[in-house]
Amino acid sequence: MITQETAALIFHAYREIEAGQKLLDDMKAIRSREGLDRHAPTIKDAFGRPQHLQLGIPSGENSHRILGVSPFLAESVIRAHIENKRAELAEIQERARIELQGDRQPPAAGEPE
Repeated sequence: MITQETAALIFHAYREIEAGQKLLDDMKAIRSREGLDRHAPTIKDAFGRPQHLQLGIPSGENSHRILGVSPFLAESVIRAHIENKRAELAEIQERARIELQGDRQPPAAGEPE
C-alpha cells in the first residue's frame, strides 16, 4: 500500500504542475487577447489593474517579497518550477512503486515469481 505521506507528495506535485501551467496559460491568453508584449504586466489585481508578479514568502514576521517581477522573467521561473516538480514526481512515483511492491507476498518455495 502507498503510504499517506507518499500520496500527499504525489498530490502536491501534481497540484504545483497544474497551477503553474494554468498561470502560464492565463498569462498567454491575456497577452494575446489584449495585444500585450512579453514584458507588459498581464495578471490583474483585485481592482482590475494589470500587475507584475511578486515572489516571496507570503506571511509571518519574517515575510520577504520582491515586487514588480516581469512576466518574461516570471514565466522562466514558473517553467523551471514545473520541470522541477515533474522531476520530483518521477522520484515519488518510483517510491510509490517500491511501496506497492513491498505489499506483495514473496512467492512460496518452488513457485515462479
